[in-house]
Amino acid sequence: MKKILLFSLIFLFVLSFSFKEVYSQAKLSIRRGVNLTGLEAPFEGSWGVYVKDEYFDLVKKAGFDHVRIPVRWNGHALYEPPYTIRDYIFNRVDQVIDLAFKNRLYVVINIHNYDEIMQNPEKHKDRFLALWDQIAEHYKNYPDTLWFELLNEPNTNLTPQVWNEYLAEAIKVIRKTNPTRKIVVDTANWANYSTISFLKLPEDQNLVVSFHYYNPFNFTHQGADWVQPQLPVGVKWTGSDQEKKLIERELDFTVDWAKRNGNVPLWMGEFGAYYRADMESRVRWTDFVARSAEKRGIAWAYWDFASAGFGVYDGLNKMWRTQLLKALISETKIK
Repeated sequence: MKKILLFSLIFLFVLSFSFKEVYSQAKLSIRRGVNLTGLEAPFEGSWGVYVKDEYFDLVKKAGFDHVRIPVRWNGHALYEPPYTIRDYIFNRVDQVIDLAFKNRLYVVINIHNYDEIMQNPEKHKDRFLALWDQIAEHYKNYPDTLWFELLNEPNTNLTPQVWNEYLAEAIKVIRKTNPTRKIVVDTANWANYSTISFLKLPEDQNLVVSFHYYNPFNFTHQGADWVQPQLPVGVKWTGSDQEKKLIERELDFTVDWAKRNGNVPLWMGEFGAYYRADMESRVRWTDFVARSAEKRGIAWAYWDFASAGFGVYDGLNKMWRTQLLKALISETKIK
């Protein structure tokens, strides 16, 4: 009898632990996504990447369930009150969202590459809030498969403390017209996983916390010309126990924080390794990061779809980089 009772208690403990592990994932309607870049540039195509109509069908058929659309709204709005956003950028984003919806994909739009607010937050606070007031009003009648991400990678002078103040005010602005839409909040310091502990969220049942994952940085960004001093190439990721434990420990850090903060859902809004790393290492790292996130109930969006540096798809030759795709979605039917 004692053995049966002990077994029952162990079974219930394991069962409850399992539910806790997948709880944050169960609260989200998305699991695996990809960043469709192009609109975060000064103008679409100015960095050599466009959001093409055919991409959405490709993304859906490959097995992804959502797309993140980075948008440089701040580059298409007045710098003086009322900070009006130009009609042409709304029209273009509308087209992109509609294409995603036609392919049964969730969509996350954000404010991306707002460099000025990072340098001078106080000067740009009102403009930032006015941008969200207009975006929220424009999309208030869209289905709940459209999510808002407040700001990509707060950094520099937009410190964790200042960001906590601004995010709370931005959420209030959005909630006036979108009372239940999912709102994604990036962590501070370039959406670093470690600064999740500084994040202070208002009471709201429809928030999602996002972090970006590029560790080890000397591997994922080797040879990248925007990183100064430039990191040397030739760094491999072999998948050793030590390398794996580092990633697991850092992802666990975010999950532990989420559990202490009402089981807020987590979304790894960016991760990827630059093309200057060898493909075998990129595939090993990508697969391990994606699977490790999934085991912890963390949804993810790969960076990115079709750029030359990170892309899982070769836009120039119109073909998948199949090894990377299978690292992301092993069961994909794409060959």
